[in-house]
Order: sequence, then structure tokens, then C-alpha cells
Amino acid sequence: MYPFVRGCRLYPYLLLHRPTVGGVRRITVTVDGSMATRAERAASALPMLPLPNTRTLAGEQLRGAVCVWCAAPLTGESARDLGERPGPDGVTIFPRGCADCVRKEARRVYRLHKRGCERCIRNEEACLDRRALWDLALEGRR
Repeated sequence: MYPFVRGCRLYPYLLLHRPTVGGVRRITVTVDGSMATRAERAASALPMLPLPNTRTLAGEQLRGAVCVWCAAPLTGESARDLGERPGPDGVTIFPRGCADCVRKEARRVYRLHKRGCERCIRNEEACLDRRALWDLALEGRR
């Protein structure tokens, strides 16, 4: 019998068992069929972060020169690109946020997500969005 059974924390991720020489099992595990790195998962969570009301944002915030949440000036190293978003009057905006605000917003969205997501309620390990938000919330703290 395999060492992992239903109810085990690793069971959903266990994709392949292969016996090796001498009867010792080698187990190959992938996470949700994806070999994405933590940084890739964190980057995939950026579009999930809601923006403040775009009608109240200044022009510098809409074009990404300053943080959309705290209006701090951004440099290439300190900015996190939040992706193209629809803006007021059908104009495309290019918002960016500072690392601290992105982490704070990711933690806030993570807490909301885990309470309302059906997949998280059934099995928190199976939700890729939850993992991506968590990775984004922890990014830069190491």
C-alpha cells in the first residue's frame, strides 16, 4: 500500500509513485500540476488586487508614477506593476504600487478570499488563488 492515503496533507499533490531499485519508493510530487515558482505565483496575484476608485486618483497615480494607495513616488526597483486596467471614461490606465502597499493589500484580499472562496472552504490547499495571494503577501519579507 502507498504511504499516503486520503486525509493526508500531501494526498492531492501526489501524482506519481515509482518503485526504485531495492524496493524503496521514489515519490514525485508536483503542486497542483504546476511547477510555478513562488515569484511566478505572486506575480499572478497582482491582477486580483482591487484598486481605489479610479475616478478619485490623480493623473500620476493613473500612469504609475506614484503608488495608487499611498501616493509615494516610485522607482523601477520599488514599484510593482499592477497591469493594464480599465480606467475612467474607457481609458486604459497603468497603475503601480509600492512594495509595502502591495503586501498590505495582498494580505487584506487574502483574508477576504479565504472566507468566501468555495474551494478554500472545502480544501484550502487546492486553491491556486489563495496560494498566489499568500505568496504575494509574504514577498520581500525574507
